[in-house]
Amino acid sequence: MTPLISVVMATYNGEQFIKEAIESVLNQSFMNFEFIIINDGSTDKTAQIITSFNDDRIYYIKKEKNSGIADSLNLGISKSQGKYIARMDDDDVCFSNRFGEQVAILEKHDDIILCATNVILDKDPINILKEEEHEAIKMQLLFANAIVHPTVMIRKSILLHDTYNPNMVPSEDYDLWSRLIWQGKFYKIKEPLLFYRYRELSETSTRRKEQLQLNVSISKYMFENIGFIDLPGHNENIRILASHDYSISGKRLRNLIKWFEKLKQTNVNDELFAVEKFNNVANANLERFIISFFTNQKIAKKISPFFSLNFTYKKRVIKYYFNKYF
Repeated sequence: MTPLISVVMATYNGEQFIKEAIESVLNQSFMNFEFIIINDGSTDKTAQIITSFNDDRIYYIKKEKNSGIADSLNLGISKSQGKYIARMDDDDVCFSNRFGEQVAILEKHDDIILCATNVILDKDPINILKEEEHEAIKMQLLFANAIVHPTVMIRKSILLHDTYNPNMVPSEDYDLWSRLIWQGKFYKIKEPLLFYRYRELSETSTRRKEQLQLNVSISKYMFENIGFIDLPGHNENIRILASHDYSISGKRLRNLIKWFEKLKQTNVNDELFAVEKFNNVANANLERFIISFFTNQKIAKKISPFFSLNFTYKKRVIKYYFNKYF
Protein backbone atom coordinates (compact mmCIF):
# COMPACT_ATOMS: atom_id res chain seq x y z
CA MET A 1 0.00 0.00 0.00
CA THR A 2 1.35 3.44 -0.92
CA PRO A 3 2.03 5.38 2.29
CA LEU A 4 0.07 8.56 2.90
CA ILE A 5 2.99 10.15 4.79
CA SER A 6 6.71 10.07 4.15
CA VAL A 7 8.60 10.92 7.31
CA VAL A 8 12.03 12.36 6.42
CA MET A 9 14.79 12.52 9.01
CA ALA A 10 18.43 13.44 8.36
CA THR A 11 21.01 12.53 10.97
CA TYR A 12 24.69 13.14 11.56
CA ASN A 13 26.35 11.59 14.61
CA GLY A 14 23.03 11.37 16.38
CA GLU A 15 23.74 8.35 18.56
CA GLN A 16 22.80 10.09 21.82
CA PHE A 17 19.08 10.53 21.13
CA ILE A 18 18.24 8.90 17.79
CA LYS A 19 16.89 5.66 19.27
CA GLU A 20 14.23 7.56 21.21
CA ALA A 21 13.43 9.70 18.16
CA ILE A 22 12.94 6.67 15.91
CA GLU A 23 10.78 4.89 18.49
CA SER A 24 8.52 7.93 18.80
CA VAL A 25 7.87 7.84 15.04
CA LEU A 26 7.29 4.09 14.86
CA ASN A 27 4.86 4.28 17.81
CA GLN A 28 2.50 6.76 16.12
CA SER A 29 -1.20 5.95 16.39
CA PHE A 30 -1.52 6.81 12.67
CA MET A 31 0.49 4.05 10.99
CA ASN A 32 0.21 4.61 7.21
CA PHE A 33 3.66 6.05 6.65
CA GLU A 34 7.16 5.29 5.44
CA PHE A 35 10.12 6.47 7.47
CA ILE A 36 13.07 7.67 5.37
CA ILE A 37 16.23 8.04 7.45
CA ILE A 38 19.27 9.60 5.79
CA ASN A 39 22.55 8.94 7.58
CA ASP A 40 24.66 11.88 6.49
CA GLY A 41 28.10 10.31 6.85
CA SER A 42 27.97 9.66 10.61
CA THR A 43 31.18 8.45 12.26
CA ASP A 44 29.66 7.32 15.59
CA LYS A 45 27.22 4.48 16.33
CA THR A 46 24.29 6.09 14.52
CA ALA A 47 24.30 3.47 11.73
CA GLN A 48 24.21 0.53 14.17
CA ILE A 49 21.30 2.06 16.07
CA ILE A 50 19.26 2.66 12.91
CA THR A 51 19.85 -0.84 11.51
CA SER A 52 18.92 -2.42 14.86
CA PHE A 53 15.27 -1.59 14.14
CA ASN A 54 13.35 -4.28 12.26
CA ASP A 55 10.44 -2.39 10.76
CA ASP A 56 9.38 -2.52 7.10
CA ARG A 57 8.39 1.15 7.20
CA ILE A 58 12.01 2.24 7.56
CA TYR A 59 13.83 3.16 4.34
CA TYR A 60 17.47 3.63 5.26
CA ILE A 61 19.84 5.70 3.11
CA LYS A 62 23.50 5.81 4.10
CA LYS A 63 25.70 8.50 2.64
CA GLU A 64 29.43 7.91 2.81
CA LYS A 65 30.26 11.62 2.90
CA ASN A 66 28.62 14.34 4.96
CA SER A 67 26.95 16.97 2.73
CA GLY A 68 24.64 18.77 5.15
CA ILE A 69 21.03 18.69 6.22
CA ALA A 70 19.52 20.49 3.21
CA ASP A 71 21.09 18.11 0.71
CA SER A 72 20.04 15.12 2.81
CA LEU A 73 16.44 16.29 3.16
CA ASN A 74 16.17 16.94 -0.57
CA LEU A 75 17.46 13.42 -1.20
CA GLY A 76 14.92 11.94 1.19
CA ILE A 77 12.07 13.89 -0.37
CA SER A 78 13.12 12.77 -3.87
CA LYS A 79 12.82 9.13 -2.73
CA SER A 80 9.48 9.59 -0.96
CA GLN A 81 6.15 8.12 -2.02
CA GLY A 82 3.75 9.87 0.36
CA LYS A 83 1.22 12.59 -0.28
CA TYR A 84 2.61 14.45 2.72
CA ILE A 85 6.18 15.00 3.93
CA ALA A 86 6.58 14.98 7.71
CA ARG A 87 9.84 16.30 9.14
CA MET A 88 11.57 14.82 12.12
CA ASP A 89 14.94 15.46 13.78
CA ASP A 90 17.18 12.87 15.37
CA ASP A 91 17.05 14.38 18.86
CA ASP A 92 13.34 15.16 19.30
CA VAL A 93 10.35 13.08 20.34
CA CYS A 94 6.98 12.93 18.59
CA PHE A 95 3.86 12.57 20.69
CA SER A 96 1.94 9.47 19.59
CA ASN A 97 -0.98 11.43 18.09
CA ARG A 98 1.14 13.89 16.09
CA PHE A 99 0.70 12.43 12.59
CA GLY A 100 -2.99 11.73 13.07
CA GLU A 101 -3.71 15.32 14.14
CA GLN A 102 -1.75 16.82 11.25
CA VAL A 103 -3.21 14.55 8.58
CA ALA A 104 -6.71 15.41 9.78
CA ILE A 105 -6.02 19.12 9.23
CA LEU A 106 -4.47 18.67 5.78
CA GLU A 107 -7.12 16.24 4.55
CA LYS A 108 -9.91 18.54 5.67
CA HIS A 109 -8.47 21.83 4.36
CA ASP A 110 -7.15 21.77 0.79
CA ASP A 111 -5.88 25.34 1.06
CA ILE A 112 -3.48 24.49 3.91
CA ILE A 113 -0.10 23.42 2.50
CA LEU A 114 1.91 23.29 5.72
CA CYS A 115 0.76 22.17 9.14
CA ALA A 116 3.10 22.70 12.08
CA THR A 117 2.50 22.07 15.77
CA ASN A 118 3.39 23.66 19.04
CA VAL A 119 6.17 22.15 21.12
CA ILE A 120 7.28 21.53 24.64
CA LEU A 121 10.83 22.77 25.06
CA ASP A 122 13.31 20.87 27.18
CA LYS A 123 14.92 24.14 28.32
CA ASP A 124 11.65 25.62 29.51
CA PRO A 125 8.74 23.13 29.64
CA ILE A 126 6.14 25.86 30.22
CA ASN A 127 7.21 27.81 27.12
CA ILE A 128 4.45 26.56 24.80
CA LEU A 129 3.79 28.64 21.71
CA LYS A 130 0.34 29.93 20.83
CA GLU A 131 -1.95 28.59 18.15
CA GLU A 132 -1.44 30.53 14.94
CA GLU A 133 -3.45 31.01 11.77
CA HIS A 134 -1.89 31.81 8.39
CA GLU A 135 -1.83 35.62 8.62
CA ALA A 136 -0.35 35.57 12.12
CA ILE A 137 2.43 33.23 10.97
CA LYS A 138 3.13 35.46 7.95
CA MET A 139 3.44 38.49 10.23
CA GLN A 140 5.88 36.66 12.49
CA LEU A 141 7.99 35.53 9.54
CA LEU A 142 8.80 39.18 8.90
CA PHE A 143 10.85 39.26 12.08
CA ALA A 144 12.02 35.67 12.67
CA ASN A 145 11.41 32.01 12.01
CA ALA A 146 7.95 31.28 13.39
CA ILE A 147 7.86 27.53 12.65
CA VAL A 148 9.71 24.77 14.52
CA HIS A 149 11.24 22.73 11.70
CA PRO A 150 10.77 19.14 12.97
CA THR A 151 7.05 19.72 13.60
CA VAL A 152 6.02 20.40 10.02
CA MET A 153 3.96 18.27 7.66
CA ILE A 154 3.89 19.62 4.10
CA ARG A 155 2.11 18.64 0.92
CA LYS A 156 4.72 16.92 -1.24
CA SER A 157 3.30 18.54 -4.38
CA ILE A 158 4.53 21.88 -3.04
CA LEU A 159 8.04 20.59 -2.38
CA LEU A 160 8.41 19.33 -5.94
CA HIS A 161 8.84 22.96 -7.01
CA ASP A 162 10.58 24.46 -3.96
CA THR A 163 13.29 22.49 -2.20
CA TYR A 164 15.74 23.20 0.59
CA ASN A 165 18.61 25.48 -0.41
CA PRO A 166 21.98 24.02 0.76
CA ASN A 167 23.48 27.51 0.63
CA MET A 168 21.07 28.71 3.33
CA VAL A 169 22.04 26.21 6.06
CA PRO A 170 21.56 26.67 9.03
CA SER A 171 18.56 28.86 8.07
CA GLU A 172 17.34 26.39 5.45
CA ASP A 173 13.95 26.04 7.10
CA TYR A 174 13.25 29.78 7.54
CA ASP A 175 14.33 30.29 3.93
CA LEU A 176 11.94 27.57 2.72
CA TRP A 177 8.99 28.98 4.70
CA SER A 178 9.63 32.43 3.19
CA ARG A 179 9.16 30.89 -0.26
CA LEU A 180 6.26 28.56 0.51
CA ILE A 181 4.13 31.08 2.44
CA TRP A 182 2.90 32.65 -0.83
CA GLN A 183 1.72 29.35 -2.31
CA GLY A 184 -0.93 28.40 0.23
CA LYS A 185 -1.91 28.65 3.87
CA PHE A 186 0.19 27.72 6.89
CA TYR A 187 -1.37 26.49 10.12
CA LYS A 188 0.04 25.74 13.56
CA ILE A 189 -1.86 23.33 15.80
CA LYS A 190 -2.41 24.66 19.32
CA GLU A 191 -1.61 21.34 21.00
CA PRO A 192 2.11 20.61 21.58
CA LEU A 193 2.85 17.44 19.61
CA LEU A 194 6.64 17.34 19.84
CA PHE A 195 9.19 17.39 22.62
CA TYR A 196 11.85 19.74 21.24
CA ARG A 197 15.32 19.22 22.60
CA TYR A 198 17.61 22.25 22.49
CA ARG A 199 21.30 21.32 22.54
CA GLU A 200 24.24 23.67 22.88
CA LEU A 201 26.21 21.52 20.41
CA SER A 202 23.50 21.28 17.76
CA GLU A 203 24.23 22.80 14.35
CA THR A 204 21.74 25.60 14.94
CA SER A 205 23.44 26.49 18.25
CA THR A 206 27.05 26.29 17.09
CA ARG A 207 26.35 28.22 13.89
CA ARG A 208 24.05 30.82 15.45
CA LYS A 209 26.00 33.87 14.24
CA GLU A 210 26.00 32.56 10.67
CA GLN A 211 22.30 31.78 10.95
CA LEU A 212 21.45 35.31 12.06
CA GLN A 213 23.35 36.78 9.13
CA LEU A 214 21.39 34.59 6.71
CA ASN A 215 18.18 35.66 8.41
CA VAL A 216 18.78 39.24 7.27
CA SER A 217 18.24 38.44 3.58
CA ILE A 218 15.22 36.25 4.40
CA SER A 219 13.63 38.99 6.49
CA LYS A 220 14.25 41.56 3.72
CA TYR A 221 12.59 39.21 1.23
CA MET A 222 9.52 38.91 3.46
CA PHE A 223 9.21 42.67 4.01
CA GLU A 224 9.53 43.43 0.30
CA ASN A 225 7.03 40.79 -0.80
CA ILE A 226 4.44 41.94 1.71
CA GLY A 227 4.83 45.57 0.66
CA PHE A 228 6.96 47.27 3.32
CA ILE A 229 9.44 49.20 1.19
CA ASP A 230 11.06 52.64 0.94
CA LEU A 231 10.90 53.39 4.66
CA PRO A 232 13.67 55.56 6.18
CA GLY A 233 16.61 53.36 7.19
CA HIS A 234 14.68 50.27 6.09
CA ASN A 235 17.52 47.92 5.13
CA GLU A 236 19.74 48.92 8.04
CA ASN A 237 16.96 48.42 10.58
CA ILE A 238 16.12 45.00 9.17
CA ARG A 239 19.81 44.10 9.46
CA ILE A 240 19.94 45.23 13.08
CA LEU A 241 16.76 43.39 13.99
CA ALA A 242 17.34 40.13 12.09
CA SER A 243 21.02 39.78 13.06
CA HIS A 244 20.35 40.66 16.72
CA ASP A 245 22.90 43.45 16.59
CA TYR A 246 22.81 44.69 20.18
CA SER A 247 26.06 46.64 19.78
CA ILE A 248 24.25 49.59 18.17
CA SER A 249 24.32 53.07 19.66
CA GLY A 250 21.49 54.73 21.53
CA LYS A 251 20.83 56.84 18.43
CA ARG A 252 20.46 53.71 16.30
CA LEU A 253 18.07 52.31 18.86
CA ARG A 254 15.91 55.44 18.66
CA ASN A 255 15.90 55.17 14.86
CA LEU A 256 14.83 51.54 15.14
CA ILE A 257 11.92 52.53 17.37
CA LYS A 258 10.88 55.21 14.85
CA TRP A 259 11.09 52.62 12.06
CA PHE A 260 8.66 50.38 13.92
CA GLU A 261 6.22 53.28 14.14
CA LYS A 262 6.57 53.77 10.37
CA LEU A 263 5.89 50.06 9.84
CA LYS A 264 2.67 50.29 11.82
CA GLN A 265 1.58 53.42 9.96
CA THR A 266 2.35 51.85 6.58
CA ASN A 267 0.28 48.84 7.56
CA VAL A 268 -2.65 51.15 8.33
CA ASN A 269 -2.26 53.13 5.10
CA ASP A 270 -1.81 50.14 2.78
CA GLU A 271 -4.17 47.76 4.66
CA LEU A 272 -1.64 44.92 4.66
CA PHE A 273 -2.70 43.20 7.90
CA ALA A 274 -5.37 43.58 10.55
CA VAL A 275 -4.16 46.65 12.46
CA GLU A 276 -4.47 45.43 16.04
CA LYS A 277 -2.88 42.06 15.32
CA PHE A 278 0.03 43.56 13.42
CA ASN A 279 0.62 46.18 16.12
CA ASN A 280 0.73 43.43 18.73
CA VAL A 281 3.32 41.42 16.75
CA ALA A 282 5.42 44.52 15.98
CA ASN A 283 5.33 45.75 19.57
CA ALA A 284 6.29 42.31 20.91
CA ASN A 285 9.30 42.09 18.59
CA LEU A 286 10.44 45.62 19.38
CA GLU A 287 10.09 45.07 23.11
CA ARG A 288 12.09 41.84 22.84
CA PHE A 289 14.86 43.67 21.01
CA ILE A 290 14.94 46.55 23.49
CA ILE A 291 15.19 44.18 26.47
CA SER A 292 17.98 42.23 24.76
CA PHE A 293 19.75 45.48 23.87
CA PHE A 294 19.94 46.51 27.53
CA THR A 295 20.88 43.05 28.79
CA ASN A 296 23.75 42.86 26.28
CA GLN A 297 25.19 46.34 26.93
CA LYS A 298 27.70 47.41 29.55
CA ILE A 299 26.25 49.63 32.27
CA ALA A 300 27.94 52.80 31.00
CA LYS A 301 26.35 52.34 27.57
CA LYS A 302 22.87 51.77 28.99
CA ILE A 303 22.31 55.09 30.74
CA SER A 304 21.85 57.50 27.82
CA PRO A 305 19.72 55.09 25.70
CA PHE A 306 17.51 54.33 28.70
CA PHE A 307 16.67 57.98 29.34
CA SER A 308 15.87 58.47 25.65
CA LEU A 309 13.12 55.83 25.80
CA ASN A 310 9.50 56.84 26.21
CA PHE A 311 7.75 56.05 29.47
CA THR A 312 6.20 52.80 28.22
CA TYR A 313 9.51 51.21 27.24
CA LYS A 314 11.28 52.51 30.35
CA LYS A 315 8.62 50.79 32.43
CA ARG A 316 9.05 47.51 30.53
CA VAL A 317 12.83 47.54 30.95
CA ILE A 318 12.50 48.24 34.68
CA LYS A 319 9.88 45.49 35.00
CA TYR A 320 12.21 43.02 33.27
CA TYR A 321 15.08 43.73 35.64
CA PHE A 322 12.78 43.70 38.66
CA ASN A 323 11.40 40.26 37.71
CA LYS A 324 14.89 38.96 37.03
CA TYR A 325 16.57 40.03 40.25
CA PHE A 326 13.76 40.20 42.84
